[in-house]
Amino acid sequence: MLISIRNRLAALKKDRGNYYRPNDIVGLYNELLDQVKVLNRVRAKEHHDNDTYKNRVDSVLDECFQLFSLFYLALGKNKEIPATYVQLVTIKQNFELFNETGIYTDADLEPFQKRLAEIRQLVDAEAAKEEEEDSERDDCSAPKPEILL
Repeated sequence: MLISIRNRLAALKKDRGNYYRPNDIVGLYNELLDQVKVLNRVRAKEHHDNDTYKNRVDSVLDECFQLFSLFYLALGKNKEIPATYVQLVTIKQNFELFNETGIYTDADLEPFQKRLAEIRQLVDAEAAKEEEEDSERDDCSAPKPEILL
């Protein structure tokens, strides 16, 4: 399924004759999130001592998230969480380079700190929104207590 999503994203990217339709992108993104939930359940049963353990599935997921991030940016959805993925990957790569070389100052880190704080606000706002939606959904689906006289 992940390969299918990645292939559909690649086809959309190559199609220069048509504009991206936001509903198509969001629909595919929701499909990916469903697959990530399944993958998380499967991986909860696995144990790896090394956090850097990666396999082919991780590579395909990374490709998908990078493509979604670029699609969201192209659609002007810059303030949505999927758009931040490429930015986070780039920041991580810069930090790894700084760490390798050991050549950086606090001033070099300031723009990264600022952007990470902005991304944190986006994530926190989205988490609060999801909590509220879950709470409303729970309220609606819960049976109403009967009043007996």
